[in-house]
Amino acid sequence: MAVSLSVVSSFAQTKGEGTNTAGGKAPVSVKSVHFDPAKLGGQKHPWTRMQVELQANFNPDSKDPKEGAKKAANKGWVDRVKVTVTQIYKSTAAKDASEFTYYRASATILTMEVGASGRSIYFYLPGDVVARDRLKGTPDYYYVQIEVGGNEIPLFDERGRPTPGMEPALHKQIQDKKLFDGAKDLADRGVAANTGILRPQYLVAYSIFDQLPASSPSPEFIREDAGAR
Repeated sequence: MAVSLSVVSSFAQTKGEGTNTAGGKAPVSVKSVHFDPAKLGGQKHPWTRMQVELQANFNPDSKDPKEGAKKAANKGWVDRVKVTVTQIYKSTAAKDASEFTYYRASATILTMEVGASGRSIYFYLPGDVVARDRLKGTPDYYYVQIEVGGNEIPLFDERGRPTPGMEPALHKQIQDKKLFDGAKDLADRGVAANTGILRPQYLVAYSIFDQLPASSPSPEFIREDAGAR
C-alpha cells in the first residue's frame, strides 16, 4: 500500500511516548491480524470485523519471581490478558496525519491456556459508520497492544525492532519505532473523537450471527462494562 511522503513525515516528526523495551519472547504473542466484512443480523451495511489471533506462551509470574513474591498458582495458564486495538484511516481530503480518523477498543481475556492452539478476539466497526465515512475494508494502519496482569508487552526491543512474536501486531508500514511513536502519539489524541464506535465482540449483539472461523475460537472475557451505571 503506497503512503505519501507527507504522511510518513507527519508520523515521523511527532514525538511519541514510546514503549518500554525487553528482550526475549513475549508471554502472549500476536499470531495474525485479519480484516473482513461481516453482514450482521440483517443490517443493511456490512460491518468491518478485525480478528486478532493470540498465542499464550508462558505465565510471566512463574518466571524468576522476585524474592518474597508469590509464585503463580498455575503455570499452564495466563490470566487477565488485555487486548487494545487501534485502527487508523486516512481520507483523500486529509492534509496530514492529524486529520486521519482514529478508532480504539479494548477487551480483557479472562484466561488463556499456555501452548494451546490460537484463540481469537474480534472487534467490530459498525456498517453504517463504514458506509457513511466511505472507509476501506482494511484500515491504512493499525496496531495491537497487549497487557498481561497490568504489565504491557513492549512492541519494540532495545534496538527499536519489533519484539519477537509481536511483529503481526504492527502494520507493516509502522514497524519502524520512530514512525510508530508518531502514529501512536496522534492516535492517543485522535481516538477521543470516536469513543465507543469500535467495540469488542461481546458489546455487539449482532455478532452472534457472524460466521467466525471454527479453527480459532474466542476465549472467555472479563466484562469490564458489567459494573457501569
